[in-house]
Amino acid sequence: MSQNQLTKEQQQQFMELLNEYEKYRNLSKEEKENLVVQITSTTYIDLLCDWAFKHCFGHNKENLMLLLNDFIPEEIIDIEYDPNETDLFRGCDKQVIMDVICHTKDRQFIVEMQKCGSNEFRNRMLYYGASSITRQLNSGEGYDKLVPVYVICFMNFFLIHDTDQLVYRYQIREQDSGELYGQQLNIIFCELPRWVKPLSEAKTPIEEWFDILQNMSNFAEKPASISKRYDSIFAACQRGRLKGKELEQYFRAMITEREEKGIAAFYKEEGLREGFDLGKAEGKAEVAARLLAKGVDPNLIMEATGLTPEEIQKLKK
Repeated sequence: MSQNQLTKEQQQQFMELLNEYEKYRNLSKEEKENLVVQITSTTYIDLLCDWAFKHCFGHNKENLMLLLNDFIPEEIIDIEYDPNETDLFRGCDKQVIMDVICHTKDRQFIVEMQKCGSNEFRNRMLYYGASSITRQLNSGEGYDKLVPVYVICFMNFFLIHDTDQLVYRYQIREQDSGELYGQQLNIIFCELPRWVKPLSEAKTPIEEWFDILQNMSNFAEKPASISKRYDSIFAACQRGRLKGKELEQYFRAMITEREEKGIAAFYKEEGLREGFDLGKAEGKAEVAARLLAKGVDPNLIMEATGLTPEEIQKLKK
């Protein structure tokens, strides 16, 4: 049996798991079998899935440092993992569960994989960073003990920006002069679908990461064009290495991902990314109309196009 082939018992187990979810329960037997095969027959797990991302980077310091050192200034030589749930000051505080949290002696890092966007996404990342700042000091400690926080988000969708680049880095600055307030909070957006070239054309580690994170589950084997520095990433992502509970957890994570097709995936499939001028209202309306026709969540459309709820509503008529 190959490492990617399920036993009859495993096949039956996953078929039964599908029946636990209302949206899959009424599928035909053939449709269920196809879904099980689709998820479990890949050579590598899908790094766009939260569980898979945490599996690769949340339990392996070397893998996480390899990733961080290509996106963060100043080399990281060691990290310590932190609990990924925030403490509540009050019972009514919003509970936050992040993908991966770690720290060095002088910096803290929140590393996220986000498959789908929302209108409040920027606020969400700001809240994550602020919660990490407020957790740093104990009673009696001085504010000089604060260390910089980095929120690094890899995302399978686009946000609205004034420029077109692979990585967007935000800090607090004085409005007129651009003077840096300090290093206290850093938010980094890595919008994966912005890299649309073949992996063979990747020239920098960041470009290689964008391709690897987007396409890991599409690789039948490690591409020859990818250097040995990524060997541990590919090893950690081998689907055949998942055993028992891990394989079930991965399967559950994959089938409980949001049903809505991501804006980014739609851009790539429909060829809309190239030539989509965000400065032209008619262009945004045209894209929004096509997204609505495909059944994409209106909230995601507003995030991607910048159109108002009223403008989206008019397009529905």
